[in-house]
Order: sequence, then structure tokens, then C-alpha cells
Amino acid sequence: MASKQIPRRLFTSWLLRPSILKSLVYLSATKIPHRNLHLTNPVSKDKIINNATPINPSKGGPIQDFDLLQDLPRPPMAIDSVLEDGFLLSDGTVFQCKGSTLGLAVVDGQVFEWDFWPHCTGLDTGLVDITKDGLKMLSLLFPRPELLLVGLGGKSRILSEKTRVLLMGMGYTIEVTDTQNGANNFELLATERPRQVIALLLPPSI
Repeated sequence: MASKQIPRRLFTSWLLRPSILKSLVYLSATKIPHRNLHLTNPVSKDKIINNATPINPSKGGPIQDFDLLQDLPRPPMAIDSVLEDGFLLSDGTVFQCKGSTLGLAVVDGQVFEWDFWPHCTGLDTGLVDITKDGLKMLSLLFPRPELLLVGLGGKSRILSEKTRVLLMGMGYTIEVTDTQNGANNFELLATERPRQVIALLLPPSI
């Protein structure tokens, strides 16, 4: 489905209307109350299935009215939430990282366990190196997806130059973030470009 485009002339005139400017000034001067975010413990799959209340985007609302991707289908397999030591998937399954030795790989609408631990070093220093054996499955994908999202756990870390060269040599464009942002970006980008985006996510607890 083609993205909705606002004509440049209409968009410009809308921004310059005095009533709009007054509203923006009022909003910028108004204190908006905030609430603290509280983390909850991971829940079991049964509890999720019995108590879940799915959001119905078709009802619309102030934010959905401006969401250009709301009419596009979600990826075949998406990540609904990042838990303390795992992930809640869109089919209601809870993926537990089993002592932080297993990561999550989302490839072509399917989810796989990623046994990264024997092949990954530098998590303590922040400069992460992943061996060729740890990335072997990526070399088997054909055709290659356009973008590889790498989430390096609960902290801000970077990939080593050696690992970057290895991945780029396979033909991947790489985006490196922490795991929470990696999951968020996958949801957005995989909706926009299905089957062209894959993700490797380390456990959020490390």
C-alpha cells in the first residue's frame, strides 16, 4: 500500500496558520504531568493468553489518525514486549533466555534460538566481537535481507570492527542498538519492509 503524502503547499500553509502557531506556543508553555515507569516480572504464557486484551487499531484515535503504517499488516512474527529476561512474541509465546545464554533471531517471519554465548566476547568491555561461527546462519540466507538489526543487551555497546567487516562482507547493512530499541525498530521497519529486515537480539538482562 502506498504511503499517504501531504502536498508540500498544503503542508506549508497548515504550519503557518496563526491558530496553529498559538496552539504550539500554548503547548510548549504547559507543564505536562508524567508518571514513573514500573517494570513488572515476566508472566507465564497461560496468564498472557487468559488476561491479554489486544489493541484494536481499527478503532482509530488521535495518534492512529496520523499513523501512516496503521493499515499495513504486522510482520508474521513480531515482538510485543521485551521482558526482564526474555521476549513476549505476537502469538502469545514467552521466549525465555535461559540464564542469558540464548538470544533471539527473527528471520523471514520465523523465530529461532540464537546460541551466541560460545561465540561472543567483549560484553563486559562494551566492544562486542562475534565470531564467524556465531553468525554462520546469516551466511546461508538467500536472497539477503536488506537490513540486520543487532540488539546488544540491556546496555549501550558497539560491534567490533572485525564483526562489522564480516557482516558487511555478507552483504548486510547493520544497525546496532541495545536490545529494547532493537526490538522497537524491528517492529516498525519490518512492518514497512516485510521480509527485508531481520533481527539478532541478545538477552535484555545482560
